[in-house]
Amino acid sequence: MTAASETPASTNAPSMTCNAPDPIRILREEHALQNELCDLLEAIADGLPHHFDRSLALVSVSILETGMPSHMRLEEEALFPLLRRRVAESHPLQSALTCLEDEHDRDGAALVEIAEALRSAIDGGSIANPEMLGYMLRGFFESQRRHIAWEEAVVLPIAEAVLTPDDLSSLQKWVMQSEHPRCCQQSVIALRTARAGAGTVLCSTCVQRHDH
Repeated sequence: MTAASETPASTNAPSMTCNAPDPIRILREEHALQNELCDLLEAIADGLPHHFDRSLALVSVSILETGMPSHMRLEEEALFPLLRRRVAESHPLQSALTCLEDEHDRDGAALVEIAEALRSAIDGGSIANPEMLGYMLRGFFESQRRHIAWEEAVVLPIAEAVLTPDDLSSLQKWVMQSEHPRCCQQSVIALRTARAGAGTVLCSTCVQRHDH
């Protein structure tokens, strides 16, 4: 799968742990960011063909190239396998997860194409075919909004109901060892600074929260 082909982190990276895992909250925060991306893309599309907002495009490209691929990997490599183990084979979620992965494949290909088109317009100052770009943007953000809404309404509530504490720790560990470590109690900068050291890195804010 295009958007989920990278490993979470280098095997040489120190192990990072979190004593107060809250990966479901992290997933919800990422969904909120993706909804903001949809709003940005809609604003760009609304301005075409007469106006291209370069500043909105710059922010959009950043999220398209980093935030979305890492979110897809988190779901496909960590969340979905855990859910498949926790629900019965006959549970409707099993086939639904496969459908979501298929959508990731389509969205992963589309976001690469859109990011390239936006970056070309940013660098060149003009759009060769603004009508086509607008069509691509609308198809993408409309599909994304449906995808996110379904995960928020169905997938995450089931995850909260069936995942065990060990599952949540495993999911949080994947996040902490990814290229974009996330913790609801610490900043990304703090986590990246900590990971620059050696050995096991404890999420100190979570340790303090856990101890209290």
